Amino acid sequence: MRKLDFATALTDSQSYIGEQALNYILGAFLKNRTADSGATIVQDIKQSAYVAKLTGSSLVQVGDNCSFTAAGTLVAGEVQLIPKTMFINVELCYNDLEALWNAVDSANANSQNLTADFNAALVGVLQDAMNSSFENAIWNGVSGNGSTEVLLFNGIDAQITTHALTGNTFTKSNIIGEVDAAFAALPETVLEDLSQVKVFMNNKSLLLYKQALMSLGINTPADQMPATYDGIEIYTVGKIADNKLYVLNPKNIAIGVGAMDNFSQMQILDMRQTTGDNSIRLKLQGKVDVKLIYEAEAVSRG
Repeated sequence: MRKLDFATALTDSQSYIGEQALNYILGAFLKNRTADSGATIVQDIKQSAYVAKLTGSSLVQVGDNCSFTAAGTLVAGEVQLIPKTMFINVELCYNDLEALWNAVDSANANSQNLTADFNAALVGVLQDAMNSSFENAIWNGVSGNGSTEVLLFNGIDAQITTHALTGNTFTKSNIIGEVDAAFAALPETVLEDLSQVKVFMNNKSLLLYKQALMSLGINTPADQMPATYDGIEIYTVGKIADNKLYVLNPKNIAIGVGAMDNFSQMQILDMRQTTGDNSIRLKLQGKVDVKLIYEAEAVSRG
């Protein structure tokens, strides 16, 4: 068996564009807590896509029904997903890759697997970084001009306007009351069926919530502390800001991923084969958007 040295690690560049990049792009945007919560996922959006919604009012009549008399209103509407570009461009000197190489190497003497594992590790770093930034935009984004993800589009917090409640700094003394207030603001149509609703908060807020339960004697340290509010799941997302919580059905969150065209790509380029530089360039690029389908059925507190 021949032991590889570091110089043979990336003799082949890898480039995936369009449909070839599908798994890499989806892995970069849909492997996060928000997407896993049960959100509505819309893929292969070429320029924009509409998510339809239908509401009705004053539809029911009583009394004689001998002749047809129309009444009530049906309103067809939609929200529009317009994916916007997020990308990673990074260049690394081979010296900077030594630690990662040593971690993947692990005395593996199979040249094909070692190169593949090393490239997969690099791709994993890019996908993790993209998921983290995208999830930050999902919750905290505000549409504007800038080079950071939070200025790309309005996130969930900015989209909630009907039931955007001002709250207090969360403590273990008031956190239960803050959740109570959020549920009190839910419209009747949501309260009729809470089976799909979740409370979204970050882990710091959940810790305060558990401490509050313990102080009331509901849980003891020996008990498993369920992350629920009256049986309704409390779902943690690390990118949700401190002193913020949301109550909504995760299916109300529509995440749109752009079509796999020439603007969707994942590349690992060995610059020794082109410019002669002792470095590699990594590129990951795709398009995404997020919208609340029924804005008035979501509550924010904080």
